[in-house]
Amino acid sequence: MAGSEVTTTVGFVGAGRLGAALASGLVETGYRVTAVASQHLPAAQALAMALGPGVEFTVDAAHVAAGCDLVFLTVPDAAIAPTCRSIAWEPRHRVVHCSGALGLDALAGVAAAGGIPGCLHPLQSFPSRLPEPERLRGIFCGVEGADPLGSLLEQMVAGFGAQPFRLEGVDRTLYHAAAVFVSNHVVALASAAGRLWTLAGLPDRLGRQALSPLLLAASANVAALELRDALTGPVARGDAGTVEAHLRALTADPALRELYRALSAELLRLPLSHEPGAASRLQGLLEDADGSGHAAP
Repeated sequence: MAGSEVTTTVGFVGAGRLGAALASGLVETGYRVTAVASQHLPAAQALAMALGPGVEFTVDAAHVAAGCDLVFLTVPDAAIAPTCRSIAWEPRHRVVHCSGALGLDALAGVAAAGGIPGCLHPLQSFPSRLPEPERLRGIFCGVEGADPLGSLLEQMVAGFGAQPFRLEGVDRTLYHAAAVFVSNHVVALASAAGRLWTLAGLPDRLGRQALSPLLLAASANVAALELRDALTGPVARGDAGTVEAHLRALTADPALRELYRALSAELLRLPLSHEPGAASRLQGLLEDADGSGHAAP
């Protein structure tokens, strides 16, 4: 069913980066977003104006619920349950949170009132508060909810040009941690690489510019290839001498050395085609705990 054929009125409680992207994506595909609420009224106003004429803006979440059948709670994780409890839901309501880490129990009040709780979690980062519906295209979105809401969420995701997958029965904490590894922790790796860049004696201002193409290429390889084929560098080659040299140099910064060891050990879990003995030598280097960088005897 196309968005233009859906008569459900849609409201948003939360006017941050994710709310702006989802709301604009829904409007772009023909859904009727009629109200936006935020504790910060200027944010609600800015999003309402960006969505088009006739969209109400308010600080009152209950006002959005009163006028909408489908309500998205695009608020921080810690605010989802309290916001849900603050609203008197009705059986007509379909209420969706967008947290990767929380299950539908965060919306217990909706189910208790006879409504249907759901989740739509885009596997994407949204760095801007400006509406960016294009960031939804080509991504994957986890969805959860009993029908007819679950099916509607899948249709919405497909309308964005994204791919839905179901979250029922999934350990949501581990699922979300996986997303954190490839999103938030990549930024941590960039920070660590920048520290090493300057420790090597290179100008800080050049570091991010010079290293970013490597990051983009690695990401493209992960998307296109099996992980063992996407990997390049000394661990992929079984080059224990280079790894040992890295570990010796990194004794200057024990925290970065431990990070290097842990990540390199994870790479050894991949089915790499090493020469005989190379894997065991690498393993010995990475298990070394005395800070020397030498393989255990």
